[in-house]
Amino acid sequence: MMKEWRGSIKKCIMLVFILALGMFIIVACRDKTTKSDASDADGAVTDAPMDKIGGDICPCVMVNGVVYYDTGYKSSLDDRCEDMDGQITSECSGSEVPTQDNQSNFGKGYDYQYGSVEGTIEIQLTDGDWYVFATKEVKPNYKP
Repeated sequence: MMKEWRGSIKKCIMLVFILALGMFIIVACRDKTTKSDASDADGAVTDAPMDKIGGDICPCVMVNGVVYYDTGYKSSLDDRCEDMDGQITSECSGSEVPTQDNQSNFGKGYDYQYGSVEGTIEIQLTDGDWYVFATKEVKPNYKP
């Protein structure tokens, strides 16, 4: 009787192990083609996440009374002027849209320049790369 009991425990342990392994494989093999939370697989930014990503607002900044939203694209500009047009000097919560000039919902201390496309601004983040932000009107059609 003890032998039968041990055999069924071994079977239960093996079943739990196989189920855990199966779940790990499913999670590990899921589709990872999305560029960011705010963009679809081809890099285009969808309209819905412009307002929310999870519980937070899409990264955005206010400059001269205009709110610019993250497009999900890095700037392709190679020859950049060394003079900055401004700097983000204050921040608000990630769940809010900025309400003051030079304020973002993702941090402060970042330099920015107006973009080459009307309605865009480019911000240099901590990784040293420049990212394109666009107004709500420009963002849906923006392509680098």
